[in-house]
Amino acid sequence: MYYDTFKMIDGDIYIDRKRGDLVLVSGGEELMQNIENRLSINKDEWFLNTELGLSYKDIRGKGVSDEEIGFAIRECTAQDDRIKATDIGEVERHNNRFARINIVLHDEFGNVEELKEVELG
Repeated sequence: MYYDTFKMIDGDIYIDRKRGDLVLVSGGEELMQNIENRLSINKDEWFLNTELGLSYKDIRGKGVSDEEIGFAIRECTAQDDRIKATDIGEVERHNNRFARINIVLHDEFGNVEELKEVELG
């Protein structure tokens, strides 16, 4: 079961400055935030869960195909059991260091969410 969680912006907890309150997210917004966080963590680096995240070694380098990048992303998004399918858009590469990609997620309730221009690695 997933619960409301703190809203994050650029890795920081968001605070509503007018009210001075922490902001919570739930539902689809929480799911998208969860997936964005997973994609930003290099697998094997977070000591509390070394299986969490995206394997950066599988998406970097000259010899890595778009299909391999897509597989690594699907493997990462599947870590959240609410995701039932992941569609990968065209991979836009930059200097073999990172890629920009659109990702469409299908959740267990039939909702479709899109993460646009996600930068990987």
